[in-house]
Amino acid sequence: MPRVKVRAFADLREILGFSVLEAEIQSATVRDLIVFLSSKHNRRFRPLLIDRKTGHLKKFYKILVNGRDIDFLDGLETRLKEGDELAFFSPVGGGV
Repeated sequence: MPRVKVRAFADLREILGFSVLEAEIQSATVRDLIVFLSSKHNRRFRPLLIDRKTGHLKKFYKILVNGRDIDFLDGLETRLKEGDELAFFSPVGGGV
């Protein structure tokens, strides 16, 4: 079971109730981690990030594994290994 570090930013931090968490998960994909976090911290987390109809990450949410966007890896099926660091970002507006 890999142990990973999870960082949540903006409103996702408030929804999950933490900004940094170390978690040991049984399965080892980003999708599995989202399901785990949703069941342990807030059931709203999974449906907030994953589109019910398509099963894909909703537009504008970003997840990084070791600083790399999962869009350029295997998406939600990206395999996790011991020591990986994940960052969850919600949509951000604003600017000039």
